[in-house]
Amino acid sequence: MPQRSAIPFNLSLLELTPAKLQGLKPVTSLAFFDGNSNNFAEDGLFSVSIFGKVGDEKRSQRFSFIDIRVPIFHPVIFRALVSLKRLYGDIISGAEYAVWNPEIRDFERSDPVNGKTGFQFFVSNWKNIAFEKTKSDTREQNILLIEKFKEKGLTSRIVVMPAGMRDLEIGPDGRVREDEINTIYRELIAKSNSVTDSALRTNPEIINTVRYSLQMTFNKLYDLLESMVEGKRKLLMGKWASRRVFDGTRNVITAMDTSAAYLGAPGNVGFNNTVIGLYQMLKAARPVAVYHIRNGFLQKVFPGAGMAAKLVNKKTLQAEPTQLKVDYFDRWMTSEGIEKILTAFGEEDLRHKPIEIDGKYLGLIYRGPDMTFRFMNSIDELPEGRDKKDVSPITFCQLLYLSTYREMDRLPLFVTRYPITGIGSIVPSKAHVRTTVLSERRKELGPDWNPLGDDYVAYEFPVDGGAFINSLVPHSSKLGLMGADFDGDTSSGNVTYTDESIQEVDEFLASRRAYVGTDGRALASVAVSTVNLVLHNLTGD
Repeated sequence: MPQRSAIPFNLSLLELTPAKLQGLKPVTSLAFFDGNSNNFAEDGLFSVSIFGKVGDEKRSQRFSFIDIRVPIFHPVIFRALVSLKRLYGDIISGAEYAVWNPEIRDFERSDPVNGKTGFQFFVSNWKNIAFEKTKSDTREQNILLIEKFKEKGLTSRIVVMPAGMRDLEIGPDGRVREDEINTIYRELIAKSNSVTDSALRTNPEIINTVRYSLQMTFNKLYDLLESMVEGKRKLLMGKWASRRVFDGTRNVITAMDTSAAYLGAPGNVGFNNTVIGLYQMLKAARPVAVYHIRNGFLQKVFPGAGMAAKLVNKKTLQAEPTQLKVDYFDRWMTSEGIEKILTAFGEEDLRHKPIEIDGKYLGLIYRGPDMTFRFMNSIDELPEGRDKKDVSPITFCQLLYLSTYREMDRLPLFVTRYPITGIGSIVPSKAHVRTTVLSERRKELGPDWNPLGDDYVAYEFPVDGGAFINSLVPHSSKLGLMGADFDGDTSSGNVTYTDESIQEVDEFLASRRAYVGTDGRALASVAVSTVNLVLHNLTGD
């Protein structure tokens, strides 16, 4: 945690120093082509000499820059400044007048007679501003950002991306089409042409309007590039740099309840377990979940397409063969249909409700006082000596959990905490699926109504009406290296399914390197700040 708290932001600004610009030729021309020819202009945005020949790999690698002649703010710094005080943006734009107060080291609103305005007036004092601090974390981060890059916050050179990423296109009609970013580059070149060296030396105030216009255009360029990375278009992060993994889950981290009846009791949450909610696990292990749901109790209800389904009469609780529409079979016995059911299970209001199809129950479940259970298609299956009051319609939660409980807890679950700060940010573990906060331990009964064995124990049988677990719960000993606590931190959970991956994780968790580092020290400990704080509050020591 100390490591992460020492990093307020992982951001740096590109400073185009003369050394970095060596070998780069600036773009200065607004023209596409050289005269009436089809050759690209020598100093233009598509220059062959600057960016390389069309079709050459270098054309997608070579950068250039535009020298706008007058320093303006990097859009990140500009955005941070105007978020701290609206007056700053109004002064820069010329909309408000202000005076510099050396006592408080800040600008104060004024009138046109006594005050000044404009880009140059603000720039002449902005490095001396003593920003007022509040309890706002966002404001604090913006202040830290500005202070860190105060010496690099202004620039007069703007990077131009490789031409191969934004080349002109000739349409079927012969018209030239260009990328939106080229229009912005041309705006920067056109506006910078009105900036003269003599004006900068003698009277920089006279170019305040042009300077502000250049700032707004630079901001527009940055916003466009940002939207390509992480905005609505998500061209980069959404397509190539995404952290998303198929069938993964991402949830808030919560504290683990490590209490147990006795040490080593079957079904206990162990050191290498990560507790995960049923819904989250069903989505994370979708292919496995769909297979076992489809090939479990549902096969007894839907023998095949076009065949009568074995549903349960709501009044008599007896089996009632029912000819259903094909849509019902598709919904309950195809992969696509079951995937939709898993998505619908995200609504907590549905989880404890009995499953009804065409006015009938999908099935029944027996829950005995001896902590046993069994699926039933009809009340007639109940043998003598068993009480009918222990039989009820099966709910969504019961069906999905009991169809998958024997498979889910054997799957590896990799918990990843971003940003990655070290080896402890990725935790290999075994999933421990939990349904409701309070649950029951029940044994499954076989066709002869005797327990099937120790491998058929549902340790997290849901309690009717109980609140659901909807989070990731890593073991307390993993929190330190993860840099995690319980103030809203989130983690990703990704499941692997193959026998090889399961065996590999099992072997790793059984090896020394899972617990001892190369320096001989333990990799994990419960002596983390979160646990220490709880113990301090409990003991007062």
